Amino acid sequence: MSAQQRRVVVERTVDASPETIFDLLADPHRHHEFDGSDTVRPAEVTAPARLFLGAEFTTHMRVVPTDLAPSTFLQIAIAAVHFGKLTNTVLEFEESRRIAWRNFGRHIWRYELVPDPEIPNRTLVRETFDYSTNLLPELIELVGFPARNRESMRDTLDRLATLVTTTVG
Repeated sequence: MSAQQRRVVVERTVDASPETIFDLLADPHRHHEFDGSDTVRPAEVTAPARLFLGAEFTTHMRVVPTDLAPSTFLQIAIAAVHFGKLTNTVLEFEESRRIAWRNFGRHIWRYELVPDPEIPNRTLVRETFDYSTNLLPELIELVGFPARNRESMRDTLDRLATLVTTTVG
């Protein structure tokens, strides 16, 4: 499988400016508010108030299974090994345009923001789960993370849209 095939991409148009959306993405203390997988817990986050290139942030992760899917059990096992915490490093940071981070597994979570050239305060938000760089991409596929993450990513973008339009409007 090619590197391009080992990417899951979900897009959604959001009625908010790229700056407003980026402010939420760059605040790791709020990630639990829009995490569509319900994996990130609202417990203590070890992180700067705002992310930057090279920043590290640690979030608490769910350690109790919510279903019997193989991906859930792998996710729970990983969280348990890390005592319920997961540390990420910001790899890409372009103010109001792009932010990406990765954890020990080396897969990348990326958000790209493209302003609508015709409608003010409307932004295309693109979320990418890039597991082409993962230590074990075959395992990611075997347990079904690509399909499961696609669903969670849709939920994430819906929640993000609700948060920024509620905050702004």
